[in-house]
Amino acid sequence: MKLQFTRLNALAVAAAAFAIAAFTPSSFAQSSDSSGKTIIILDASGSMWGQIDGKPKIEIAREAIGELLGSLDPSIELGLMAYGHRQKGDCEDIELLITPQKVDRNAFSEVVNSIIPKGKTPLTDAVEQAANFLRYEEETANVILVSDGLETCDRDPCELASRLAKNGIGFRAHIVAFDLTAEESDSFRCLADETGGAFLEAQDAGTLTDALEMAVEAAAEPVAPAGQPAPMPEEKLDPATLEAPASVPAGSNFEVKWEGPGNKRDYITVIEPDAESHRYGNYAYTRGGSPTTLRAPIDPGNYEVRYITGGKGQVLGKVTIEVTPVEASVEGPAEVVAGSQVEVKWTGPDYKGDYVTIVPKGAEAGEYTSYAYTRNGQPASVRALPEAGDAEIRYISGQDARILASAPITISEANVLVSGPEAAEAGEEIEVSWKGPGNQGDFITVVKADSPPNAYKSYAYAKNSKDGKVKVLADEIAGDDYEIRYVEGQDGKTLAAAPLIIRPVSASLSAPETCLAGESVEIDWKGPAFRLYYITIVPKGSPEGTYENYFYTSNEKSPTRLKAPETPGEAEIRFVTKVRSLTLATHPITILPAKAGFLEVPEKVAAGETFRVKWDASNFKGDYISVARPDDENRSSISYIYAKNGQDQDLKAPEEAGTYEIRYVTDQLNNILARKTIEVVAE
Repeated sequence: MKLQFTRLNALAVAAAAFAIAAFTPSSFAQSSDSSGKTIIILDASGSMWGQIDGKPKIEIAREAIGELLGSLDPSIELGLMAYGHRQKGDCEDIELLITPQKVDRNAFSEVVNSIIPKGKTPLTDAVEQAANFLRYEEETANVILVSDGLETCDRDPCELASRLAKNGIGFRAHIVAFDLTAEESDSFRCLADETGGAFLEAQDAGTLTDALEMAVEAAAEPVAPAGQPAPMPEEKLDPATLEAPASVPAGSNFEVKWEGPGNKRDYITVIEPDAESHRYGNYAYTRGGSPTTLRAPIDPGNYEVRYITGGKGQVLGKVTIEVTPVEASVEGPAEVVAGSQVEVKWTGPDYKGDYVTIVPKGAEAGEYTSYAYTRNGQPASVRALPEAGDAEIRYISGQDARILASAPITISEANVLVSGPEAAEAGEEIEVSWKGPGNQGDFITVVKADSPPNAYKSYAYAKNSKDGKVKVLADEIAGDDYEIRYVEGQDGKTLAAAPLIIRPVSASLSAPETCLAGESVEIDWKGPAFRLYYITIVPKGSPEGTYENYFYTSNEKSPTRLKAPETPGEAEIRFVTKVRSLTLATHPITILPAKAGFLEVPEKVAAGETFRVKWDASNFKGDYISVARPDDENRSSISYIYAKNGQDQDLKAPEEAGTYEIRYVTDQLNNILARKTIEVVAE
């Protein structure tokens, strides 16, 4: 497993020579007719699970889009497309999730938050599909692509860019390259350059939010009439001055004061002195004002802090800065048991995102298993590898996964034992004794002997047990090929196993052949009284696992009464298991319609007066007599009495004069079995 840290280089805004006028949120709404509809394409490939400063990039993207939505005019027509979110390895996994429409912020956010990264990066196909949906050959349109990776589906984005620019009526692709180097971004920046769109890059949560806002502003710019060049905005190119420390430690944050034009997309970066003007390192937008904060490169040496124009990529000012080395160290035990928790003492810069991990000896930089951020303090607690062998404790820079310090450590095999009964009944809860590391996530389970190493059914965490004993459920299907396993929680390795035979169980049911709808039926039953096994009454032929009224066999003794459903028809009583919902026994029963009738109800009664009601019915528990308006739903009542308290009771009339109904209503479905009209008159 590898951390998805890439070097957090900065935004190459300067390299995009596009012309975009200044915009405000209100100007976006005003110009939407001439700029066309917009679709945001979100990269949901597997690499979006990579982390920046300890947070997955997909979470950063969700939050950034959420902030963007919060500032948008709801009249803007915005759509959403994603790729790589449904399955791995599929270059056709592209889906238009929201058609361009007026923005419903809550609905839009809900869709964005439901996207789970999984697959590849067919960014070229996605842009093409979005352009076709927007009828780019007939109407002005914009696409905003947010991607953290390069094309992985054998398409040339530059070939598509030329075709879109040639055939489109004011089509523009705006690109937000997220957590990519300048060299990586160059591979598909042509989509923006060829179509006249904005090319922006982002390195973290703050710059992604900025880049999205600027991309939306760029999409809001009116498109030039056909045959006319896009207007070139006037840009101030006055010199800029910068003030920065003479030297800073590698990887540290430092403050830069600046004076300059402060145009849209201008930024300040720290870069090698011989780098071309359009190249960049870590950066910050000038839109945040002076002073701003930059992160120093992790490599010691001499650098320049530069002020760069966002439109032309010109260096308007620069100052030299020395990046000095930082030191780090890690110290832990010489030998530990596989999978155990290891306390590591460390020294180092403790920058944002720095972490300590244990990896196999000689592993590439950036690899990790368990890790702990240095920001969580001393000592760092990390988990040893699950496999025995030579390993290393490492202090890793959060900026580019650089190894700042390492120390050797030996991982020894864990001594693990597990034992339980030789045989158990299907579905029975059994007690299992274990001996082992008891690390966080380690668990005991019962599965088929030929199941994959990380398989599980019912399980119990070893760490939560007392005296080395846990309780788990045997499978509900009998067989002589099961085993109890102790499973390591880090990578699912089975550390110990013991054989288990699961014997079949039987059950029987006895009850009347018929009952009334809603009647309490006496059921004589025999079978396992295991936890959460239950008996229910359902319509005949219902799918396995269907239930209506029920009782747990572990809570009752036979015979037990159970209320029948209120829907007449052929039904069956079932004895059902907990996990697999297996039916162990059935008994047929016919549910007959229940009837009720009123014997005595006055035709008129004074408002608020108590009057006598008599009726004839089965009076099942929960049934009630109510007073309601004729057009009220069944469950509505102004006053009511329970039928179980007798068939001759007092009921209070409503306080307001009018025509009402006296109703006999069932408990479960609120069915009205009888009704009679009564007139309530003012006194």
